[in-house]
Amino acid sequence: MKIDAEFQSLIPPLTFEEKKMLEESILNEGCRDAIVLWGDTIIDGHNRYEICTKHGIPFETVNREFENRNEVIEWIIKNQFGRRNLPLHERARLALRLKPVIAEKAKEKQAEYHGNQYESGLSQNSAEVQKTIDTREEIAKAAGVSHDTIAKVEKIEEAAPAPVVQASRKGDISVNAAYQVTK
Repeated sequence: MKIDAEFQSLIPPLTFEEKKMLEESILNEGCRDAIVLWGDTIIDGHNRYEICTKHGIPFETVNREFENRNEVIEWIIKNQFGRRNLPLHERARLALRLKPVIAEKAKEKQAEYHGNQYESGLSQNSAEVQKTIDTREEIAKAAGVSHDTIAKVEKIEEAAPAPVVQASRKGDISVNAAYQVTK
């Protein structure tokens, strides 16, 4: 099994306490959840894999099929949204990692509509075409936050002092407070 650094970086690290509790659980009950693979690369279960390998504890694996890396990245991020109670900043930051994936899909849709506009009568400026290429809307929807939050987190990540970024990521200060410091 391989660990892909980019895939692993998409998963917010466990706190010391969370990792300790996971290790205790695996030591007491075994590895209850399978490690998820794409081919031979881990896409979910990095911490379980590390703990099981360290202690020689058996584990199961399950393979998922994806057409490309972008589909894997999208799955990893959406899977994290579904299982972890992430602070608002961290949700938005993870969703921003989807930006190139969503932008690529938007380009494909735009090309598809452009190719079909003569048949369907759609102009390039039609509401339907514009709706299909709203990357920021898709990012906000994926994270379950507003457009404004996405924009603020993007600005915080680019320009805020490191302690402010870290505090906002952890949820110790609000995105709004971090943004006000950044402005």
